[in-house]
Parts: sequence; structure tokens; C-alpha cells
Amino acid sequence: MIIRSMRADFGRLEGETLELGPGLNVIKRPNESGKSTWCAFIRAMLYGIDTGERAKSGFLPDKLRYLPWSGRPMSGSMEIEYAGRAVTLTRSTRTPSAPMREFSAVYTGTAEPVPGLTGAAAGETLIGAGREVFRRSAFIGQGEAEVTGTAELERRIAAVVSTGEEGTSCTEALSRLKAWQNRRRSPRRTGAMVELEAELEALERQLESISAAAGRREELARQLEEARAKAGEARRAQEEAAEAALGAARLAVERAGEEIQRLEAAHSAAVAEAARRRAEAETGPFAGLEPSEAMDKAGAAAERCRGLGGAAKAAVSRLPAYILAAACLLCLGLSLLSPYALAGAAAFAALAAWRFAASAKATARAREAGTERSRLLGSFGARDEEELLGLAKDYALLCREAEKAEGARGRAAAALDEARARRREAEAKLLGARDVPDFGAAALELRCERLREAIAELTGQIAATGDPLVLKSGILERRERLGELGAQCEAIALAAQALKEADAQLQSRFSPALGRRAAQYLSRMTGGRYTEVAVARDFSVLLRQEGENVQRQALYLSAGAADLTYLAVRLAIVDLTLPQEEPCPIVLDDALVNLDSVRRAAAMELLGEIAEKRQVILFTCD
Repeated sequence: MIIRSMRADFGRLEGETLELGPGLNVIKRPNESGKSTWCAFIRAMLYGIDTGERAKSGFLPDKLRYLPWSGRPMSGSMEIEYAGRAVTLTRSTRTPSAPMREFSAVYTGTAEPVPGLTGAAAGETLIGAGREVFRRSAFIGQGEAEVTGTAELERRIAAVVSTGEEGTSCTEALSRLKAWQNRRRSPRRTGAMVELEAELEALERQLESISAAAGRREELARQLEEARAKAGEARRAQEEAAEAALGAARLAVERAGEEIQRLEAAHSAAVAEAARRRAEAETGPFAGLEPSEAMDKAGAAAERCRGLGGAAKAAVSRLPAYILAAACLLCLGLSLLSPYALAGAAAFAALAAWRFAASAKATARAREAGTERSRLLGSFGARDEEELLGLAKDYALLCREAEKAEGARGRAAAALDEARARRREAEAKLLGARDVPDFGAAALELRCERLREAIAELTGQIAATGDPLVLKSGILERRERLGELGAQCEAIALAAQALKEADAQLQSRFSPALGRRAAQYLSRMTGGRYTEVAVARDFSVLLRQEGENVQRQALYLSAGAADLTYLAVRLAIVDLTLPQEEPCPIVLDDALVNLDSVRRAAAMELLGEIAEKRQVILFTCD
């Protein structure tokens, strides 16, 4: 295959074109002029854009890195010569998430599709190898000279030294065996065996959980029966206590009623006695007075009566008057004898009249005092002063008796009130006689309810966990499966060991063919300095200088020597693995930048010789 021309809307390339010819094409351009972009465009036209790559730190996938700066969709075309005919390849973008997914391959100047060339298979058909083999052989990107291995590249090289068939790869086979091993048990605790062990552990936990739940349920059922029995006993004791309390309350009510009847009779008698005493006290002359007031009043009245009695006894005697009257009569009788006797008779007559007048007045006063005394004593209903004072004392006694009767009435009323209160209390107790302590019945019934709920929850948990028989069957099945997988793991380990031993034998045949061809190219480009190259299965390189016995790794070489070494290995890989009947181009992006002028000239001479058989496209700054 030969690339004749390209047109690209790709990264910084905005509708630009590049014309190429057969043989060696050296495109000299300065930095940032699009050399690496043209290299990436060639790879994209052949193999498309890998949309599965994701951006990460320090890396941008091609789908983002080469978005056209103009903002137009990613697209391009390539004119090639393939199988003796001119072919036009085009790729375009219909949806931004699938850049350059739309593909066509037609014979140039016609609309006739090229058979077998599709977007997915174009690169492998035209190059004769997949994307990864192409990138590790005929496509040398900037700074990507070092070769890394892939299963496909290993198969191709192994085919050269074995049967010529690309069907085997030790690395791929070991990877497949490791994948099989990992599917059964991975060091990262994944795989079928780990899953089975997890399932087995889960089933065993479920079975243990069911067993524990069943045991717990039996224990709770036993506790429930005990709680029910105790609750029954507590209820019976409560009912007996309620009946006893009811009987005691009824008896208390009856006794309170009897006491009230007795106290009501006593109260009635006290009320009557108090009324009688009050009536007696209120009918006497001292009614309404306090006993002390009555005594004071009686004392004053008695003292008054005593004074009046004395006045009644103090009447003037008439005897002196009668004597004076007799003297007067005597004088009158003597007047006949003497004139002076008449004057004496007149004087005695006057004295007798005065005496009679004074006696009359005194008698009237005594009679009035006696009358007043009698009236005063009569107002009290007494005959004399002593009786008057006795009446006052009797009144005081009546007042005290009335007070006592009133106190007895009050005490009877208070006792009656207390009795009535006691009866109300007894009646209240009678109404609440059945509200006796529950003897723990309520707490036991609550415990029974909680135990029933716990038993129901455990029953549901057991039912939700699964059937024990099914779980045991699943455990046995998984244990058998684990045994089978364990045996398979042992078989896989034995197979991997045998494969490694076979690979060690093949290794001795793997690197010599590739090493000899790489050594020829490296010797040409270094002027015979390095004459022996050994390439390991992982594509690490050992080389030996002319005249030395010690091999050294390519990692210890200078950058220029290392680039030449990996270029020689890549050219050898191209010769050994890529088709010769329709040779593909070799694309190099600044692959000679680290070489000195002598080795660059030697490398260019070698590339020129190779370009006689296949197209070589070299992008460089100088």
C-alpha cells in the first residue's frame, strides 16, 4: 500500500493537504507545524478513533486532542494505491460522540466500493495487522521508539519461529489461564470461588440465624406460658381482693348508716334540749341578759328593796302627839284655875298638832316605800330580796345549762356531719371497691403481648430467611461446587506451570530470529559497533558491543543509541510480521532527532534502502 495524498480537518489541520510519493518521503517542518498531527491522522484514517479512551491526568484521548481548532466536525480523506488500484478513503463525523465513525472506501474517480474495506477492518486489511501491532512496528510516534509487547504481536513473532500459524501466544494463553483462575479465585478476593464462599457463608449465617431465631422463639414461647400462668394467678388474686374490698366497703357503708341514725337521734334530742333550755332562760325577768348582767341587775334591785324596806319601817310614832294633846287638855282644864294654863294649853295644842302632822307625813312615806318595794319585788316575781337574788342565781344556772345544751347540740351536729362524711367516703370506696391493685396482672399481660409480638416477629424473620431444608441443600450444593472449582484451580495451576516450562523452551527460539534481524540493522546504523541483539518475550533488549563479552540492557544506553536500538527492533518486527506482498508504509515522527549526524546519515541510508521495497514517510524538523 502506498499513500498518495491526504486532506484533513483534524486538530490544527484545517482543510490542509499533503502529497506523498512512493519510496522515502521526508517532510521537514518546524515544531508545531502539524507533523505529529499528520501521523495521528494516518492512524485515524486507517483504524478510526478509539472512543473508549478516557481523559486522565497528563493524557488526552485522540477524540479530544485532535478536535478541529476551527470547530468543524473531524473528517478527512486519503488517496492510496492498493492491490494495483487507486482507492479513496474518507472518514467523517455525524455525531460528536463518534468522531470519524462514518467511513467509505471507493475506487478513485468512481462510486464503486472496495470489497472488504470497512471502517472497522480497513487498517487491518490495508496494513495486514491490527492497530496495536501497527503502533509497535511500522508506526513510530514521537518519543515512542521503545517497543512494548501485546498478545497479537507475540503471536505473530511466535509464528515466525514455530509453525508459521498465528494461533498461539504464551502470554495470551497465560493471561487466559490467569483469567480462568481469577474467575474462580482472584488475589483481590474476587471470582466464582469467592462468590461461592460468600454465598456459602451467607447461607450458613442464614441457617445459623434461623436456628438461633427458632431457639429464641422456643424460649420466648416458654416465657409466654409462664407469663400467662402468672397473669392468671394475678387476675384471680385481684378478683378475690376486689370481692373482699367490696364486702368491706358495703359493711362500712352499713355501719356508717347505723351510726348516722344514732347520731341523728342524739342530735334531735340535743336540739330539743337546747331549745327547751333557751325557752326557760328566755321566760324569766332576766331574759336576754348575760348571767353577770342578771346578777348585777338582781343585786341592784335587792339593794333598792332593802332601802325601801328600811324606809317603810321608819314611820314617826304618834305617842308624843297624844301626850302633847293630853297636856293640852290638861292645860285647858287648868285654865280655869289659872290664865297661864290656857296659854300652856294653846302651846301644847300647837305642839300636838305639829306632832300629829309630822307623824302623818312619815307614815305616808313609809307606806309609799313599802308599796314601791312590793312592786319592785313583784317585777322580778320575788317575795323578798333573798328570793330575788336566788332568781338571778337560777337564771345564771339556766344560762349555763342552755350553753351546755347548745354545745351538746353543736357536738352532736359535728359528729353527725363527720358520720355523714364517713358514709360518703364509704360509699365512694364501695363504688371503687373493684379498683384494687392489679397484683402485677397488667404488667404481666403487657409482657405477654410483647412476647407474642416478639414470637410473631421471629416467625416472620424465620419465614423470610428461608426454608432450612432448602438452605441446607444450597450449602451442600455450594460445597460440592467449591470442591469442583478447587480442583479446577489446581488443574489450571498445573497447566500454567506446564505452559511456562514450554514457553521457556520456546523462548530460546523466540528471540534469535528477531535478534539477528535487529542486529543486522543496528550494526548498519552504528558502523558495526553493536553486533549482537537479544529480544526477550517482554521485548526488553540486551545488546553487546563488538569485542565485549558482557551484554547490557538498552536502558543503560544514551538516548540516541537507545532510539537506534528500538528502531532496529521495529524494522526487524516489520520484516518478520507484516505482509511482504503488499508492504505497508513505515511512518516515523522525529524518530532520528536524538542521533548525531553520522548515525543519522547511516539511518537515512538504511531507510532509503528499505524505501525501495515499501513507502517510508519521515516527519522531521531538520
